Amino acid sequence: MNMAKLHALRKTKGYTQEQMAHKLGYKDKSSYCHIEKGNVKITLELLQKICEILEVDIKDIL
Repeated sequence: MNMAKLHALRKTKGYTQEQMAHKLGYKDKSSYCHIEKGNVKITLELLQKICEILEVDIKDIL
């Protein structure tokens, strides 16, 4: 997964890490921050949810 692309897509949509964390059901932004930094493995389900939020196709992030 291209983390730089994920970061850029999030910024393009105007979302903060805190907003993304909230949309994904996390309590704080640190959980989402770990995703963008590549510190955690991402399930296909989570990737699909992120893509839905950002309104992009999975291949746009891979």
